[in-house]
Order: sequence, then C-alpha cells, then structure tokens
Amino acid sequence: MKPAACLLLVLAVAWAGAGRADEPVPGWDGLRWGMTQAEIDRIHGQRLRRPAKPIRYHQSRVEAALPGVRLGGMPFVASFVLGQDGRLQQILVERRTGAVTGQLFAAVVTELVGQLGRPDLECFDGGDPRGGSLVWTGRATTIHAQLFGYSSEALRVNPSREIRRPYYVPREEYRGMPTRPRILLRYHPTARNDLFGRHRSCRPPSVD
Repeated sequence: MKPAACLLLVLAVAWAGAGRADEPVPGWDGLRWGMTQAEIDRIHGQRLRRPAKPIRYHQSRVEAALPGVRLGGMPFVASFVLGQDGRLQQILVERRTGAVTGQLFAAVVTELVGQLGRPDLECFDGGDPRGGSLVWTGRATTIHAQLFGYSSEALRVNPSREIRRPYYVPREEYRGMPTRPRILLRYHPTARNDLFGRHRSCRPPSVD
C-alpha cells in the first residue's frame, strides 16, 4: 500500500501507539521514527527525489523527498527530516505551487478530522503572518496542520459576522501578507517536546 495513494487510511488504526522513539509513523507504510536515510530508501526506493545537496533546517537536514502524496484530492510533497544523528525526526508534507487556498486547506482538515477526530489544540503565534495551526496529539506521533501566507487575523473568526465554519479555517478575503501561501502538515514524535514549536498560546478548538 503506497503512502502517495493512501496517506490517511491507516492513521486512525495506529493513532494509539506506545510512544517509543522507534514507533511506526501512522499512515507511512513501514516508516518508523529514528530510521536512517538508507532505511527510508529501502521502503520508498525510486519514488524518492533528491536535491543536489541536503537541505538544511537549523541542525537538521533533508536528503530526499516523496512527491505525489495526496491530500484533499491534490498532490503534496513529503520531506523526510533527519536530526543531527542522521535519523528520522520529522516529516514535512507541503504544497507550495498551484492551487493553495483556504478551500483546499479546509478539505485537508476535513480529511484529517474524518480519520483522527477533532484536533486536540489550536495554537496561535501572535503577529506571526503565518497564522496558527491545528494539532492532533497521538501517543506516538503529533501532527500539525497549517496554512501559511495568510494574516493571523484569518484565524480569529467573529461568530457575529461569520457563518459556521470548520474550526478556524481562513478565507482568501483575509489575506493580509504578500507571502506566497503554502499548506504544511508536520509530523514528529510526540515524545519530542522540543519539536512541538513555540506558540504564543494553545487551546482546545472552540468551533465544531
């Protein structure tokens, strides 16, 4: 079963893992936290695409990415982030080109909710133009979903002025920054608190 065709099909089944560093990553067909790039290569083989040199994220790096991961009916690209020890510590699933809209983000969120249930948290970043994120926290894996490139005000819906919407899904009319929009899903081991990210505040979702 290929993750490019069925990323979310097994998320709910594996969501209650034990939380060890070597736990399987839900929905990723054999991937486990802590794998080396060579072990990832053995699973995904020729489907992987490699940059001319590793992409650096602070002390981490990406040596290969997997195109064609489908979410909300559209293709995304998954990057496998290795830590300083050369082992898998995050997966970044992004869409940067083509149609990147609030409507697509809403479809992605709906798909995640159908598999995982309500998000556990909404996290906000103050004046950060990237806005906020929805967070699902499993025993082994935490997933963050975020729409970048829109004003953070897009995530503060006034119930007196807005129709009922799923959580705080932004609308294009709220676009307040010139940043090119992108959708990001970020997976990391729940036990790695250092990978959760810094947020001004987090709270349980207040909109059904």
